[in-house]
Amino acid sequence: MGELTLAYEAHATSTGIPARAVCSARNQFWVCDDSGSGGAAGAGEFFCASISGCAVNLVGRIAAAENRSFGWIEVRTGAYRDMDKTASDVTLYDAVRVAFELWEVREDDAEYLVKAWKQR
Repeated sequence: MGELTLAYEAHATSTGIPARAVCSARNQFWVCDDSGSGGAAGAGEFFCASISGCAVNLVGRIAAAENRSFGWIEVRTGAYRDMDKTASDVTLYDAVRVAFELWEVREDDAEYLVKAWKQR
C-alpha cells in the first residue's frame, strides 16, 4: 500500500456539560448533544447526515463525470437498534438503511448511479 494522505479531518471537544461536544471541521463549528434534551443534533444523527451528504455529493459527481441524466436527489439514512437486546459496553447499530429518491433522472441512470455509489 502507498503512503496515506489525509483526506478529511474533524475535531470534537467537551464543553463541561455531560454528553455535549463542540465539533469542528476547518472553520465550521456545530454542537453535538446526546443528552436527550433535543437542544442539538446528536452523534447518531451526524453519523446519518454524513452518509446522506456523502451519497448526494458523490452521486452528483458521478452523474456529471459520466454525462448521466441528473436533476435532484434526496438521500435518507436511518440507523436502527434492537432495543430488546441486552445493552453492551459498545454501542452498535443493528442496521443502517439508506434510501435514495431521484427526480428528473432516467430510470436506468438512477439504477446505475445508486449502484455506483454502493460500489465505492
